[in-house]
Amino acid sequence: MTRIENILVGVDLHHGDRIASIELSDETQAAVDEALQLAAIWGGTVTFCSVLELSAQSQSLIEHDHENILKTVEDVASAVLTKLVNYSNKSGIPAESVIRFGTAWDELSKESAQGPYDLVIIGARASHRTSTLLFGSTAHKLMLYSACPVWIVKPAELREIRDVAIATDLDPANLPVIRVAVTVARAIGARLHVLHVLELADLRYLTLAGASKEKLAYAEEKLRQSADEKLKDQLHQTDFRTLPHGVKIEYLRGAPDLVIPEYITANSVDLLVIGTHGHHGITEFILGNMAERLLPTVHASLLAVKPDGFKSPYAK
Repeated sequence: MTRIENILVGVDLHHGDRIASIELSDETQAAVDEALQLAAIWGGTVTFCSVLELSAQSQSLIEHDHENILKTVEDVASAVLTKLVNYSNKSGIPAESVIRFGTAWDELSKESAQGPYDLVIIGARASHRTSTLLFGSTAHKLMLYSACPVWIVKPAELREIRDVAIATDLDPANLPVIRVAVTVARAIGARLHVLHVLELADLRYLTLAGASKEKLAYAEEKLRQSADEKLKDQLHQTDFRTLPHGVKIEYLRGAPDLVIPEYITANSVDLLVIGTHGHHGITEFILGNMAERLLPTVHASLLAVKPDGFKSPYAK
């Protein structure tokens, strides 16, 4: 991905027990704002997509009054989306809208596969909220099945992006993740942090075996040198030299789901780029299930990137 030309924005119109509300939540507004900002940077277009999820009670009511209830719900959604399209067009960004019925992650994944999209943007609500969320399992499934990268925006973390970080396990399959991170950082003029958590299992064995501090230090340095060679080789397969603020490489020690959020907070990182599939299988995240655990804990927006050759199950 060298440009983001077509952006699909998930517009969540649910509010309490209402299928569609005229008021945008903070999460949806954050997704809209981020999408328009990125479209302006790349000269792209935006498609606002609202998925209306029908509860069992709503489906029962529609069965008895199909035309009126369904029309009312669609009218509300259409009015909101039309307003967003008009606002976008007035801002100089071409836009259109789509309404789908079903489950949010399922329908957004289908739309991402059926349209010419380069990116999906959704808003994530705080983890303590108990209503239907574009978070947790929904965001998880969308990242797995969407045909293109997924940008998850948190309202509390929406700000000018000055620092972008990528967490990598150095598997060659994650090279596309590094390329996307470089592309985004260059486009928005951000500094790029490349993070790798050192695998220290072998060092723990040496410790249990009674190895001296000198041997442990030597083993860790060799581990770091090996990781450094792999990482720099991958970076040289990108155009990272064009980044206006350069690259900062950091090797972290500890549990990934703890030390990465700590680094993000300590260094005021605004966007974390991760891979959606690692070398353990097509349905697992980079660094195991760490990415799913990072969603509620990282104080930054997240961009989940597909590996080369990935094909959504919804693709034609």
